[in-house]
Amino acid sequence: MGKSRHFFPGGNTCYGFYSFYQYLVKPTVKRKYILKGGPGVGKSNFMKKIGQYFENQGYDIEYHWCSSDPDSLDGIVIGNHQAAVLDGTAPHVVDPRYPGAVDEIINLGQYWQPTSLTENRKQIIEISDQISFCFQQAYHRLAEAHLAWQEWSVYLKKIRIDKVVARNTLALVADFLEGTETSVDAGERHLFAGAITPAGIILKVENILEADTALYAIKGSPGSGVRDLIEHLVHMIELTGVRAEVFHNPFDPAQIDMVYLPDYRRALLDVSDYLFAYAEHLSGRRYKRQLDFDQLLPQDALSPYAKRIALAKERLENGINEAIEWIALAKQYHDRLEDFYVKAMDFLSIDQQRDDLIEDIEFLLNHKSIKGFP
Repeated sequence: MGKSRHFFPGGNTCYGFYSFYQYLVKPTVKRKYILKGGPGVGKSNFMKKIGQYFENQGYDIEYHWCSSDPDSLDGIVIGNHQAAVLDGTAPHVVDPRYPGAVDEIINLGQYWQPTSLTENRKQIIEISDQISFCFQQAYHRLAEAHLAWQEWSVYLKKIRIDKVVARNTLALVADFLEGTETSVDAGERHLFAGAITPAGIILKVENILEADTALYAIKGSPGSGVRDLIEHLVHMIELTGVRAEVFHNPFDPAQIDMVYLPDYRRALLDVSDYLFAYAEHLSGRRYKRQLDFDQLLPQDALSPYAKRIALAKERLENGINEAIEWIALAKQYHDRLEDFYVKAMDFLSIDQQRDDLIEDIEFLLNHKSIKGFP
């Protein structure tokens, strides 16, 4: 059996749908298969079965999950980024960059019966419009929640001692990067370790980090210094050319929750847990080093703002919870939409298409050339 890792390449955020799809697979990939077709045509099951097949064959597999349906896949990456199969439909539209040479489109829509769909044209349009409306409302709630997040951070920035934040930031970053060197495979890969989904907040961090990863834990309220430290760390990684995986906050992707150095099995992560419970998902693992920025604040300095901070927290939590309700409603409409396509599909032909693709990928993995090419 190969190893599997699990990510989210996109998310429902305070800026709307936010995608890191460009980082899902390395540019050196030999072959990238882009699936097209409507909802319910079987793209996710198509990818799951391919992933399971190659994992059983001993290949490492990356599973990239959908933030709007955490049981569905947006993509899989096989082996050492040798091949990838991606969902290329909205909202993460993917078009071939190197058609034929690297990228190949597989249109699963060719296996549906158009007559069945045109007969239900009106309902399909109405339900699709309802889905768009639900996501618009969800993103409004997340944007409102972000205003509360920003207000909360203002109070912390007002009373913190910047010299103390800077001193601790420099010390911890230097410790984290000690002994690292420029990598021939230098570069950053940006993804999400979690997502705001119709099932609530979901994290996959325990399926990303190896069990022996050295953990550097930081925590603190918004504005206390956590963001400053991680931004400085990422800047230093860019300057020194260390290979890194950068995991962004599923609510506000402008912020970063975790940085992982795969060559050194070393991760620095925010375990503040006021939105995303990373510590809970890594319970039982020991931290090599910890830093709590809230402990560096002047005593009682927040007392004059305590009530306003409590109100901001409440608005933040309410906004996210309301957004989840709208995303869950969108999922209900999406399930209804899928029913029309499921009834119109020729799944036996899709199964044959999947078997043919598995054969092509096996040839690719076992030969230097691509099937049908010199």
